[in-house]
Amino acid sequence: MSDGKSRSNSGNLAPETLSAQALGRVDPVTGALVPSLHPSTTFERDADGGYSTGRAYSRPHNPTYDEAEDLLAALEGGRDCLLFASGMAAANAVFQALLPGDHVVVPKVMYWALRKWLVDFAVSWGLEVEFVDTHDMAALEAAMRPGKTKLVWLETPANPMWTITDIARAAEIAHAARARLAVDGTVASPVLTRPLELGADLVMHSATKYLNGHGDVLAGAIVTAREDGFWQRIKAWRRDGGAMLGTLEAWLLQRGMRTLFVRVARCSESALAIASHFQGHPRISHVLYPGLPSHPGHEIAASQMRGGFGGMLSLRIRGGEAGAMAMAAGVKVFKRATSLGGVESLIEHRASIEGPATPVPADLLRLSIGLENIDDLIADLQQALDGLPDEIPIETPKTEAPPLNPVEQVLEDHIRAMVRERGGDLEITSFVDGVLALGMRGSPGASVPLETTISNTVRHYLPEVREVRMTTDPAHRAAGDVQELLDELLNPAIADHGGKVVMNRVEDGIVFLRLEGGCQGCAMAELTLRQGIEPVLLKQLPEIKAVVDETDHAAGRAPYFKTKKS
Repeated sequence: MSDGKSRSNSGNLAPETLSAQALGRVDPVTGALVPSLHPSTTFERDADGGYSTGRAYSRPHNPTYDEAEDLLAALEGGRDCLLFASGMAAANAVFQALLPGDHVVVPKVMYWALRKWLVDFAVSWGLEVEFVDTHDMAALEAAMRPGKTKLVWLETPANPMWTITDIARAAEIAHAARARLAVDGTVASPVLTRPLELGADLVMHSATKYLNGHGDVLAGAIVTAREDGFWQRIKAWRRDGGAMLGTLEAWLLQRGMRTLFVRVARCSESALAIASHFQGHPRISHVLYPGLPSHPGHEIAASQMRGGFGGMLSLRIRGGEAGAMAMAAGVKVFKRATSLGGVESLIEHRASIEGPATPVPADLLRLSIGLENIDDLIADLQQALDGLPDEIPIETPKTEAPPLNPVEQVLEDHIRAMVRERGGDLEITSFVDGVLALGMRGSPGASVPLETTISNTVRHYLPEVREVRMTTDPAHRAAGDVQELLDELLNPAIADHGGKVVMNRVEDGIVFLRLEGGCQGCAMAELTLRQGIEPVLLKQLPEIKAVVDETDHAAGRAPYFKTKKS
């Protein structure tokens, strides 16, 4: 064949058959049923300088990628598929294909590493990121900014609360605003849900999880409904950014996908049995699993998930964080580890992994159900619950907080999650004649770069707000010397996490600074200086040209670790 691909006779075979036989391809030269691995990084040109094989260099053209990409595209019903070095690389490529100023809508509760990347990096590159309860169709529709919103990103079931989003309805809402819909299909896999058939434009997988299923491959993938210009930009990001999978990993991925259907079916069956068994247990306040009729998203899940509800569930343990940690410590069959979708069952306390800005409840344990005997798994969880010490109190439900005023509600619902994840917070200082003044807390690098995003978001939801001013606005601050300005504007905010900025000297319009206290060894110090402190000084003092950091960060209390900011 001119494209160098092995032959197949897939016809109209069922997805289970396509998966088990890897599209039924047979090597055209040797007759081998197992696809070959091609470690070569380069390919020979023709005598005339062309590439009649269609392959020039390994990064975009290695034939080992073909098997897994073609199989996953077939299973998802897509037009094309790209493999990446990890699920994060795949997800990042979608956002990197957007342009500065584009507005994107993502779930409030989502895969934590992607959430961190969005608030730490994507917003710094100019994307306006808004966190929304995307499973709430009214909230999703309200978030749309026609002509401005370019991407809606969904997870369903959403990690780790397993909320369910109506993909078909979300696609209608996104497309009405001329935005694309991308769905993280990692948890459901194409065995249970095919988002492209429900109207999604892209589906992303952390292929490390169910697609590979054996805990020995780090990989990601994106499948597209159409090969348009946006897809070409994603392909360019993969090629030019070098986020490529190794050939051995690509080969292992297609091998793992051969057992995808039987693994997902078994995991789903066991997860439902465990969820049903422990529902109502006196030491468990909530069993979160979309296969339970009591789950708020059960009806939608039943309509868009075929053959099961997945192998993931979460338990909320009475006794709060102490009870959850004690239960996780007591398991013997489950493994305490981060990941999901493998052959072994895993348990993890998510909040302690994600850090103080997490929206995940402290009493939650995430379970990935594997292929072990179901009776062994149930017995292991039961003995861990039985072993909880009596001195761990069973917490009483908290009373509902009083309703917030409209401005506070918008800040809480759409803005604070992002600012807090970046190490800061906001407070309302005044709201007079349509002008909303917001004060900073914590790291200036958390709030200052987001001024446009904060202003646009507030004014989108509250038309009565005609202007948003941060405390750095020069119309409200008198410019003095550098140290006075630091002490007036920035050090009160930075003091929230034990730090202080000190001016060493000013030479030829360049300010030389150092960080003291809790910020001294912070891995986010560069962000604070470049995106928080420097813009404020440049705006307030036109004679300042640049800021130079002279901090001895290695001497800090926790060198190069991100401080636990709230």
